[in-house]
Amino acid sequence: MRKARYLAAGVAALAKPFFLAGLASSLQLSDGAQLSVPFLRYLLLPQTIPALCLFFLWYDTDRYGALKPLTAFLAISSIAMLAFGAMAAAGKFQLLLLTVQNAQGLLRVLLAALGTLAIDLLCLFVLLPDSRRKRNDTPIDSGAGNSEGSPRTASQPQYKEP
Repeated sequence: MRKARYLAAGVAALAKPFFLAGLASSLQLSDGAQLSVPFLRYLLLPQTIPALCLFFLWYDTDRYGALKPLTAFLAISSIAMLAFGAMAAAGKFQLLLLTVQNAQGLLRVLLAALGTLAIDLLCLFVLLPDSRRKRNDTPIDSGAGNSEGSPRTASQPQYKEP
């Protein structure tokens, strides 16, 4: 059964390298030289792995269910690295302001970081177990396990007066 939530999260995860590239260019990690741009693309390519895992989960959740822990690990590690980077930037806030050069550059950095964080949180949210499915899978009106055949008492405990 195909789950639309995995597909939506996979499409959103495909946008993550673009947010990270915007973050890198705003922080001037890539100076536009011929060697640094391909290297930056090389570094951003592994960020597409969670999107690939989510597409496989959308295709067949039962078969590719083992990809859930990998996707969760990649999202959690991305959030942790983003948090460490934010702490380092907060410690050297004046240097960050000099690097981005103006308030508009600082806004681009914040939006790119928040976009990346939102995508990672979406991936984690999608991987949470679906509690509605477990509740709806239990047959209430089937009368299973009831010797009297009454569908109302199938899910209720048997009570005997002393």
